[in-house]
Amino acid sequence: MNGYQVNFYTLQNRKHHHQPISEWLVDKAQMMGIRGATVLQGDESFGSDGRIHAARFFEQAEQPMIVVMVMTDEQCERFFELIRSSELKVFYSKTPVE
Repeated sequence: MNGYQVNFYTLQNRKHHHQPISEWLVDKAQMMGIRGATVLQGDESFGSDGRIHAARFFEQAEQPMIVVMVMTDEQCERFFELIRSSELKVFYSKTPVE
């Protein structure tokens, strides 16, 4: 299979339509027939705003989350169309894989 590995970066407390973004991404991927998704919890990160987000803070709602998916070209196009049409704002990286 040739396609893409897509990593979506978010925080535990970020929501889209009252659902955590990581859960929303996994649910939609499964609905679309993407064969797998993995959610990873990070210890610490910082974003474009320079703020530190970490699991060690008293309020763990800002724990970094990464959702990893490997998908075909067609699945990738369809998935990003769904993201655009739902107006989800999420940072991602996309790498060709085989």
